[in-house]
Amino acid sequence: MRTKTNISGRARFLTGVATTLLIAGLAAPAYAQTADAVPEQETPQEGEAIVVTGSRIATSALTAANPISQVSSEEFLLSSSATAENLLNTLPQVVPGESGFTNNESSGVATVNLRGLGEQRNLVLVNGRRYIFFDARQVTDLNTVPTGLVDRVELVTGGSSAVYGSDAVSGVVNFILKKDFEGLELTGQYDITAAGDAGKMNFDGIVGGNFADDRGNATVYFNYFKRDPLKADARDRSACFLEDTVINGVPSLQCGGSAGIPNGRFAGLPLGAQLAARPQVVSALAALGLSNVDANGFKFDDTGTQVSPFVAPGDRYNFNPDNYLQLPQERRIIGAMANYKVSEGIEAYFEGIYTNNIVDTQFAATPVSGSYRLQVNSPFLTAGMQNLLRALDETETTAATRNDGFTTLSVGRRIEEGGVRTSTFERNAWRVVGGLRGDLGSVSDSFLKNLKYDAYYSYARTRNVTNSEGVILSAAFAQGVTTVFRNPTTGATSPFPFAGVAGGGTLVCENSANGCVPLNIFGPNISPEGIAFITGRTTSSEEAEMQVATGVVTGTLFDLPAGPLGFAAGVEWRDVSAFFIPSQGGIGDVGVVSGGGYNVKEIFGEVRVPVIDGLELNGAFRYSDYSLGNIGGVWTYGGGATYQVIPQLMLRAQYQRAVRAPSVDELYRSQSGLSEAATDPCALASAASDSTIRGLCIATGVPEAAIGSSGVQPSFQLRGVVGGNPDLTEETTDTYTLGAVFQPIRNMSVTLDYYNIAINDAIFRAPLQSVLDLCYNVFQDADSFYCKSVVRLPDGTIGNPGGINAPFDNIGSIKTDGIDASASYRFDVSRLIGGNSSFSVAGSLNWLNRFDRNPVAAISSLTIKCAGAFGLSCSEPLPTWKGTGRATLKYNNLSVSLRYRYIGAVTDDRVTRGINTEAQLAVPVIHPEHYFDLSMNWDVKPFSVFGGVVNMFDNHQQLLGSSQEQLNTFPSTYDPLGIRFFAGIKLKL
Repeated sequence: MRTKTNISGRARFLTGVATTLLIAGLAAPAYAQTADAVPEQETPQEGEAIVVTGSRIATSALTAANPISQVSSEEFLLSSSATAENLLNTLPQVVPGESGFTNNESSGVATVNLRGLGEQRNLVLVNGRRYIFFDARQVTDLNTVPTGLVDRVELVTGGSSAVYGSDAVSGVVNFILKKDFEGLELTGQYDITAAGDAGKMNFDGIVGGNFADDRGNATVYFNYFKRDPLKADARDRSACFLEDTVINGVPSLQCGGSAGIPNGRFAGLPLGAQLAARPQVVSALAALGLSNVDANGFKFDDTGTQVSPFVAPGDRYNFNPDNYLQLPQERRIIGAMANYKVSEGIEAYFEGIYTNNIVDTQFAATPVSGSYRLQVNSPFLTAGMQNLLRALDETETTAATRNDGFTTLSVGRRIEEGGVRTSTFERNAWRVVGGLRGDLGSVSDSFLKNLKYDAYYSYARTRNVTNSEGVILSAAFAQGVTTVFRNPTTGATSPFPFAGVAGGGTLVCENSANGCVPLNIFGPNISPEGIAFITGRTTSSEEAEMQVATGVVTGTLFDLPAGPLGFAAGVEWRDVSAFFIPSQGGIGDVGVVSGGGYNVKEIFGEVRVPVIDGLELNGAFRYSDYSLGNIGGVWTYGGGATYQVIPQLMLRAQYQRAVRAPSVDELYRSQSGLSEAATDPCALASAASDSTIRGLCIATGVPEAAIGSSGVQPSFQLRGVVGGNPDLTEETTDTYTLGAVFQPIRNMSVTLDYYNIAINDAIFRAPLQSVLDLCYNVFQDADSFYCKSVVRLPDGTIGNPGGINAPFDNIGSIKTDGIDASASYRFDVSRLIGGNSSFSVAGSLNWLNRFDRNPVAAISSLTIKCAGAFGLSCSEPLPTWKGTGRATLKYNNLSVSLRYRYIGAVTDDRVTRGINTEAQLAVPVIHPEHYFDLSMNWDVKPFSVFGGVVNMFDNHQQLLGSSQEQLNTFPSTYDPLGIRFFAGIKLKL
């Protein structure tokens, strides 16, 4: 029934608490502090030069021109985040990417998506160097990052291509590992929900020490992580797939699902005037009780003998119970780091890591859809059904196939006899880094004395293997459903029974190769032999490789009246490649090996110029020469200023021009199928009354009588066909930031930063919804590129074979702007409660003013405004307000901490785009969500005991219908599990 819009008592209470926290300055992530608010133990000593993410030039203070957020290693413990995405996805600057709740369209990875601009547009670094990417998309799997070794995480949200090169369009996430570790550290942790399920176990071991009279240090680390599976039906909220419908005139949510059902749905019958012109078919339908059948077709009962009209959505198949809510995962990481001072001014260093990560996904039995030739005299059919198929064959409009013993119907069949589908993603990744660094001044008394150098080479390789079970082989299915009779005496075959032969002959496949077994797809009657014939195990593999060689010199060139002029200059060479070997023969498989690679040579530089006391200008450039003919040489650059107005106030401004070269996936991916939630305009009731759209639907292959009916789109998902485009060029991005850092008193910091990011020539794989909108609502021309991209089946549906062609192209734009605010304050409370005690509060808040996405920038009317929206076009929720904060009390060796997470309201983009009104949808708005997490840490040398509860008030996600991502919600944004407890212990010697 329709969701109520009034706010409950608990919601009012939580809103009040939220308001109080906001007023108190806690309005979001305490742990996502700005660089100017680093915890005291991490603040450098006065005059100490350090390097922060976003620049290669060391500075004496953490007052960067770019807004920088930090996450401390302690936060991973306090928030129960054994995997990095669990923590990063809560930050206001991050929109969740793939996670442990991504079962549908999963790659078995965890990713980060800064500003919602796309996981492919941010760069993940470890110790300031490019890290492993997991496939041809050139995106890092956060599962490969050893969180137990992380000292802190620094985030720069804004273009950084001039400093780090391509991919740093939306920003950089830099995991900085502990250095020169000495001793032994063992950490174990276990999580479980209040329901006693969805357990997670994590173990970290680190051992390190100095050698050669403290000239060197070596550290070895190990991680083992295991996450238990949880099925969707373990929670009532996700046990049934919900979709939008209308009940008694009221917009409602109703259990629905797929139009491919275990007993079979058969459509493609003549309708309207076409049916009236075929009286034999009318008579046969009447005899079967199907006189009122519509474009949805009819279904069989559990015996496979009785038929009845298919009624949507009530007759659809609920696939949720077999899907995973939490994906099972097992991860092993082993690695080592070492550095050795070879001589004065020369230090050699090494990093090596190997990760083995296994993630499973599970889905309901394979759905098969498409048009198939069916034998009209099949003994699998009742006499009434044979009559119907004969009537269809006898009245076919094509003379070549009329009375040939076959007729074609659209089939929607869920092969439940074959069991569920499972996929196991196993990734083995390794990376080595070797380099030399040092101080040039140690070997010279010239101007080199103020310069440092760093030169390294890194090699990373990932091999992914995906094993899928329960896959229905499309060619085998098509072979098995097309049957004929064989004369046992002569061996002759015919679709018609042989006279004088018992049973008309033996039923066999028309094509009997490979031991084909005839399939009874009418009702749940496929034999075990038939299942064995059409079911297979498929294996696909992918290998991705990256090499990087970089050399950089940094330091100061000379002194100016206002201070030393700092600079950095260097060269870099990168080579990336990836190849994908797909599985063969499964439903939707194309089976074409794809891949490729390219290299780039770069020079780059930075300069920081103190102009007058307190005013400092900066600039950066990078020239990149790509081996890709469509790109060649490109420039990226940036410039800005910081001005220390008074000791308590610093102003900062920055401009960055960034680029992103297309990934190997976007360039060279072979065509492959996907399923995506979308609404076919020809299935809307309004299409029947709009003469333009009605004519266009007919012209693009929809039977006239089916227009405006749910039979045109029996499932909420549509099939798409995507592929690479070797003619792609680079994206370009302009980023502006303007902000202030206010430090009124000791241990207090407040920041306010405005950002404006515009991506042009954006590489888009247009959403299927956008292709449909461009065809039917914008160009409205059957000969247009977008209308020709919609390939329909004979019954007008968009299925397999066929689909919506949506290749990558430089056609889009994304524009976003907003404000980040943060605050932190720590003060001593020893006089109040005694002991060595302190109280700290910190948080950050994001206000999203604009997020405009346009799949075809040349047509401004296509702009989709996604700020404060979610849904089929905007995807993951982009609330106007998002924040998180933490308050921590430390008393001697005990710490108690409360974290608050806030996700603002978002509106269904069908409303924001004017497709529907709020009154027409069951859930037009997702109301604000408030999460509270409580944690503690107790140090009892040499042990530390920690634990807590996440989502302590057991907030449940708001249930959604057709606009959901999966599991009736967006499970990476909203907590789908409920209360979770965690506890752990750390031994440090």
